[in-house]
Amino acid sequence: MKQLILALIIHIAVGISFIYNPDYLVLAYVVGVVALFNILGILTIAIGNTVIGARIFFISSLILVPIGLIGALGARKILEEERKKAFYD
Repeated sequence: MKQLILALIIHIAVGISFIYNPDYLVLAYVVGVVALFNILGILTIAIGNTVIGARIFFISSLILVPIGLIGALGARKILEEERKKAFYD
């Protein structure tokens, strides 16, 4: 349960970070919906339907995987550009 709460906090933090940039406002809404389903999953687990709650949390969290992959690839690209710049200097 601690991991689920930690994941929920991370999802909320990501959603809040998107709110302040108007270019990513749609992503803020997507992450907000995911966070709501995460809360629903945690509440379902808390009332005793562990399997259903875990499935709700799992499925809603899968939606955020592409965002994480896009960020990782973007960060890798920036790191490669910095390495090339340092090599040529």
